[in-house]
Amino acid sequence: MPGPDVNRYRARRRRLGRMHVSPRAIAYRNPSCSAAGGCGWLFLVRNLLLATCYSNGYSRHEIARRRIVMTKTSLFRAGSAAVAASAAALLIAACGSSSPPPNSVSPSGPGSSAPVSQASLVAGSKKEKGLLIFSNALSSQMTAVDQAFQKQYPWIHVTAEDDEDPVVFSKYTAEHATGTRTADLLLASAPGLWVGAVANGLIQPYTPPGMSDFPSFVSQGKGLYIFSPDPAITIYNKLVLKGHPAPGTVSQIVANGIAGKYKVATYTISNNFGYTAFYAYVHQKGWAALDQMGKTAATPGDGDVLGQDVAQGGFGVAVFESGLARGPIETTSAGKILGWEYTKDFTPLIPRGIGITAGAASPDSARLYLNFVFSSAGQQALCDAGFEATSNTFTPRNGCANTLKALYAAVPEANVYMTPFSAAVAGAQASFTARFRQAFHQ
Repeated sequence: MPGPDVNRYRARRRRLGRMHVSPRAIAYRNPSCSAAGGCGWLFLVRNLLLATCYSNGYSRHEIARRRIVMTKTSLFRAGSAAVAASAAALLIAACGSSSPPPNSVSPSGPGSSAPVSQASLVAGSKKEKGLLIFSNALSSQMTAVDQAFQKQYPWIHVTAEDDEDPVVFSKYTAEHATGTRTADLLLASAPGLWVGAVANGLIQPYTPPGMSDFPSFVSQGKGLYIFSPDPAITIYNKLVLKGHPAPGTVSQIVANGIAGKYKVATYTISNNFGYTAFYAYVHQKGWAALDQMGKTAATPGDGDVLGQDVAQGGFGVAVFESGLARGPIETTSAGKILGWEYTKDFTPLIPRGIGITAGAASPDSARLYLNFVFSSAGQQALCDAGFEATSNTFTPRNGCANTLKALYAAVPEANVYMTPFSAAVAGAQASFTARFRQAFHQ
């Protein structure tokens, strides 16, 4: 059994196949749902929002008609996580009343992207009741960033809920549709879900100050920003490799695996992190390179599973592990067993997006949070927490190496690629997944 530090490295167990039916109902995806397959949790969201029809006084006949319309919609027949936000918006239209939910934002109000003074935001935030974030990041990391934010704004109580990507969007959509207090900020990594969310107006426009100090990709448009472009890394078992580091390139790791020098693992394609990393790899290196990887690499699971299996010696090396593993490896006894490195021939960046919701009950607090994230103090907090600081002008005061500048010093910038939040990436997920499974003989 792994030691306590290795267990902490595993971070958290996935919480799939659960649904809590309450006034703050949460629709969790079905365990049989994959990134490219059918998602039963869409129907859970449908059933939850149908309850809104009752509260709006619709007749049984009308409710039945609307249920049929929802179920027969192509979005539900597709059942893909990539269309989840679109499906959720359709549900709101199908079951909502003629008046907007209590927390909705008017186009001329908080939804404006026009500059707002710091003094105005501070004054507004003091009239609000805390900040609620639906996040896919580890609780420990979000807590570190939130605490740094609260040092500057001690009157703003931050609550960050730890959710899977699909739940971030489905939970917000369901709660917003019923007028329940819901998230002010969404933080997630799924390209398809973000594309749908932006297209259907789930987030509001806002421009934090100082964005000219950041790479252009940080602003994805219409109020969507890259909170952290998390690099994928290689981890390895020091005992299996007999004290030697893993080769410095993906191609050599694959070649050694094919030669039988050690077992190689990588992320599962059914996880959004995995899809985004592999999409980037094929974009830069082509399918031939992924076909080679498929000859030797196993896909046992997500980052938690990769860390556990490599630590226990089931695999010597794992490529495209989450860069969030750097901190635990460097700061706990897990580092006695595990090592990590960037791969110099290619390192993918997996974008973790953030946006203020259209239904934010605390929009000024949310704007202050974005302002903080993209300030020098916020970049330091992200770096310390294990996220990737991206500012071109930021220099960590404590030698923290979780920065884009440090990555580019280790890997040529031409060999780094971030998969964007785009309709093309979202639309390709099903066909890409099928081709991936062919390459990995699955």
